[in-house]
Amino acid sequence: MQQASIRTYRQKPMATEIKEKVDRSGAEILNLTERELRCPYCGHFIMTLYSDVSGHLSAKCGHCKQITTYNLGYFRRARRPRHHRLDPA
Repeated sequence: MQQASIRTYRQKPMATEIKEKVDRSGAEILNLTERELRCPYCGHFIMTLYSDVSGHLSAKCGHCKQITTYNLGYFRRARRPRHHRLDPA
């Protein structure tokens, strides 16, 4: 039986300025909530979104190849309304 070789990918060296931006971006998302954006046609995962994302996005599903434009305000998770119970006094 042949052993599968480990695939390696070539990456060009990252500039120091870009590396700092990537590191800062990673630190900024630590306190944000994340949610998944899924294709409305087939339900396939498209990308991860964070709570500070707003605006419009056009994305192509890697599974069914549909290109869809999303208003990200419509695709937020709705919170359940809290009903405070009033104590009869």
